[in-house]
Amino acid sequence: MPTPLLTASVTVWCAAPGATGAAGWLSRDEGLRAATFRHEEDRRRFVTGRALVRAALGERLGVDPADVTIRRGRRDGASPGRPFVEGAPSFSIAHAGGWVLVAVVGTVTSSRGVAGDATSDGDPDLAAGVDVGVDVESTAPARDHLRDLLDAVPPEEVPVGGWDAVTFTRSWVRREAVLKAVGTGLLAPRDDLLLSRADRPAAVVRSGGALPAADRLAVSDVGLPEGTPRATGSVVRGGPDDGTSSLAAVALCAPHHPPALGTVTLCAGSTLLARHGAGATARLGLP
Repeated sequence: MPTPLLTASVTVWCAAPGATGAAGWLSRDEGLRAATFRHEEDRRRFVTGRALVRAALGERLGVDPADVTIRRGRRDGASPGRPFVEGAPSFSIAHAGGWVLVAVVGTVTSSRGVAGDATSDGDPDLAAGVDVGVDVESTAPARDHLRDLLDAVPPEEVPVGGWDAVTFTRSWVRREAVLKAVGTGLLAPRDDLLLSRADRPAAVVRSGGALPAADRLAVSDVGLPEGTPRATGSVVRGGPDDGTSSLAAVALCAPHHPPALGTVTLCAGSTLLARHGAGATARLGLP
């Protein structure tokens, strides 16, 4: 009998750094880590990411965000070293520039006709077997240091017209999203993962080493609203004056079944945080 295809929906919560009123939700270790950041903007990104996870998963589990405990390590259905919340679906955090993203697995359906909700009455093994990764990056580093970065991705990913800041950043966010879904992060050797060329739709072409087989991975680009988000929830349209932009990608890893990305829904993280007394009501043009 053919191995069933698992199709997972994913919600991506989007916010700007600066989740006011959420620092008290952090664990003691997270609070200590936040205090080590030299730059205030890095601290704000870190706190906002952890706050978004707690607000999103708290609503899914029916508990207060402050009562959501984020752990790191092995759990059933999750890769070693991944952050996880007991009894909750897989999630992933990314932040760069003015964006903080948290991706959360939603409903998972099987080609055999079995459906499982990652948070409630579905088959828990179905949802627990799917991990998500998300990444977002500004094009500024590639714009300023492109020649120094090219060895970081396999040459087979170069687009027909050659690299530029946008195509390299697109290739990079796809790669990091996949490796975060797997759980290795950038510790995986470069040539263990080959993705489609940066000027073609996102796809996993080949994987090797300790990574799952290519058919156990899926990746897709994520179209962020144009412009730069602000902590108030608004977006400054037209992008920064220096010509940079931000690109994002989301990926799935399902070691036991081939995965496919279903609906990827972008939602306003500031609205989510505001429901729990942190941050302001968003005007991102997102639900």
